[in-house]
Amino acid sequence: MNGGTMELTENRLVDEARREPVKNAFRLGWEFVERNRTLALTTLAAFILLSLLELIPLLGMVAAVALGVFAQAVQIYVGRTLVNADTIGTFIASAEQTTFAAFMTRYQAPAFGAWLAWFVMGMGLFLLWMVLVFAVGIDPAVLEESATDEAQLIAFMEAMGITVIPVLVVGMLIAYVYPIAQGRVILSDTFGEAFKAVFSVFTPAVWQVAAKGEYFRFVFYLGLAFMGIAALAMVVVMLLILVPFLGPVVMVSLMAGLFYPAMMILGIANVLALRIAVGD
Repeated sequence: MNGGTMELTENRLVDEARREPVKNAFRLGWEFVERNRTLALTTLAAFILLSLLELIPLLGMVAAVALGVFAQAVQIYVGRTLVNADTIGTFIASAEQTTFAAFMTRYQAPAFGAWLAWFVMGMGLFLLWMVLVFAVGIDPAVLEESATDEAQLIAFMEAMGITVIPVLVVGMLIAYVYPIAQGRVILSDTFGEAFKAVFSVFTPAVWQVAAKGEYFRFVFYLGLAFMGIAALAMVVVMLLILVPFLGPVVMVSLMAGLFYPAMMILGIANVLALRIAVGD
């Protein structure tokens, strides 16, 4: 399947899941986790190890890239599993047979292409913010000087906030069509296709299909569901921080435990988003 086209093949399981897309994104994502707990634990261990390696100078940069590419590969794998499944039985069988080696190697080329494209886009947004900062005459070097002057510090923060607004707006617009771009990444077979799929967020074709009411409702309710989970997780984390020693350990374990199912759910959700956007 080519990530450069706005197409999904006819697929019964995808079409069935589309009937209740938010519910089925969570259900199928969790099904993948539940059906292969060994894979889940191994992947979580790899995520945690890479996260710890990020704390080491120099090696941390390599670990950060590896973690980003791995997260992309995981999403692509579960999304492709859905795309290739005719029935829920086929999907479950594929989940049960998946190995950690397959997670690591099968879709590394498109995963790296997608990670690099999102990294470049993120750096582009940062540079845009820097351009706006200098355009309004803000010199970041004055922050140290104004730290002792409350009035100057407030004025500096207000000016910085104003320059952030355009970048946030652009970021929110990109976030809205992100599932379509990631859906196209999942259908990509090569580095180049995945790279181009990410930057399709700026194409009229993507925005045209993103204007559908069904797609808007899906993104809206999916976003609410994730925000609800995130808010609950934050409450738990804040409570755990108060527990000496054991609290931080449990907190890290909790966040790692949520990360893997979230990747599974997003992999499914992005395929459904693309189906909703370009389907009949």
